[in-house]
Amino acid sequence: MNEILLGSKDQFTANPCEVELNGARFFLTEKDGVYSLLSSRCPHAGYGVELENGELECPLHGWTFEVHTGRCHNVPNAKLQCFEVIDREGMLFAQIVMA
Repeated sequence: MNEILLGSKDQFTANPCEVELNGARFFLTEKDGVYSLLSSRCPHAGYGVELENGELECPLHGWTFEVHTGRCHNVPNAKLQCFEVIDREGMLFAQIVMA
């Protein structure tokens, strides 16, 4: 597992907030002081998920995902890949599993 510095939590004012790491796009989310990093790739066909009207949506098939957990509203056993984010004295670090 790799730990990647995302930056100061003060720089992430939108929720969710788009984050790019090594050329890949993610969504940083926060709820009740708990941060998560969600993949922007739909688990069905790998298409790019977009933020639309406060929801994460795959434009290919219309699947929508819960913003804080990545759980799919359309298919109960599907979800976006989710990574833990640690807050260390105001600095956010993602816990990324490298394949």
